Amino acid sequence: MSINQHERDLYCLKQAGYIVLKDFVDIALVDKIEKACVGFELEVEAFRSEQEVILSHSWPLRTTRCLYAVSRELQDLVMRERIQKLVHGYLDKPVLRDSLMQTNMPDPRNAERGLDGDISFHRDTLWPDGEITPNYLHVFLLLNDFTPEHGATIVVPGTHREKEPGYYFKNSDPRPPQKGIDYRVYEQSYFPSTTQLLAPRGSVILMDPMMIHSQGINIADTPRRVINTTFRAAQTVGKPPLLNARAIAEHTARVPIRQDLLSLLEDTESLPSEYGPLRELVTEE
Repeated sequence: MSINQHERDLYCLKQAGYIVLKDFVDIALVDKIEKACVGFELEVEAFRSEQEVILSHSWPLRTTRCLYAVSRELQDLVMRERIQKLVHGYLDKPVLRDSLMQTNMPDPRNAERGLDGDISFHRDTLWPDGEITPNYLHVFLLLNDFTPEHGATIVVPGTHREKEPGYYFKNSDPRPPQKGIDYRVYEQSYFPSTTQLLAPRGSVILMDPMMIHSQGINIADTPRRVINTTFRAAQTVGKPPLLNARAIAEHTARVPIRQDLLSLLEDTESLPSEYGPLRELVTEE
């Protein structure tokens, strides 16, 4: 019996919780996506100096959302057949929640902690009640090489398939605060089966965020950026709630939106329909 590459990829994704597609994107295309998205990141940071920006992460992570609204090239990447086959093979009727950039910022205190310092083991949300089924999927585009020194993501393979006793380790065994970190961290020996996702710039990583994971410690003197496009299964209630992504795409996007991508975007009227400097223009009558 012959097995094609898609079946192999999907099997590994379901069993391990992640797959790495090395050198998936041409570097010239990565450059175009990076230019648009980093430019928008700087806009959001300028906006943040004057007004609140919702749905941000804690230092040393910097979060920039709604990147589908500023890069058509990113839209085209997300909608590639190989990626969409994996997304639809993994999730039941997937909905696109957001495309955001997560920048692991340099901080001299990271070097003091060192690569073996405590890290932020977590799942991205609470377990839903009932049987475990795939609820979410991250699609990462690496804008920098994922190396230990740059704080590449660390994962505990297979932990997306089983709940831990009670809920959950970070509520029962918090480590003390550390300088330069605004969130709880834990000894790396807590999960001895960790692996670090090492791959070159332009690679794509698909990852179930219910797998226990953490950003690594960036001891370099430059940021480490990844674009994360997140999907959820249609029956999954998104927690935490994010944005009305479809309304943002329809009313404030700066580039044309693909109709097939538009149909996948989360569309909930009760969610915010603007983000940072992406605001619908109001014209005087």
